[in-house]
Amino acid sequence: MPEYLVELYCTSADRDSGAALARLSEGSTVRYLRSILIPGDETCLHLVEGGSAEQVAKAFEQVGLPADRIVEAFGLQASATDDTKGGSHD
Repeated sequence: MPEYLVELYCTSADRDSGAALARLSEGSTVRYLRSILIPGDETCLHLVEGGSAEQVAKAFEQVGLPADRIVEAFGLQASATDDTKGGSHD
């Protein structure tokens, strides 16, 4: 299932949205994965799985967290450095 990054403007009053996030999957196919709060920008980024951006938007609206932006996202993993292929890291 595709992953989506959901961006919300958040103030100090709505940083405690854990209860709403816990209800995301109720009655929908959207599955909450994790969140990042950026206090200096008053921004909350939520990573979820869902069938479409429209389904994700609907699930967030139903729990009272209307999204400012939703984009499909792909996770990246750091790869191990192979020191046998030249170059010194001194």
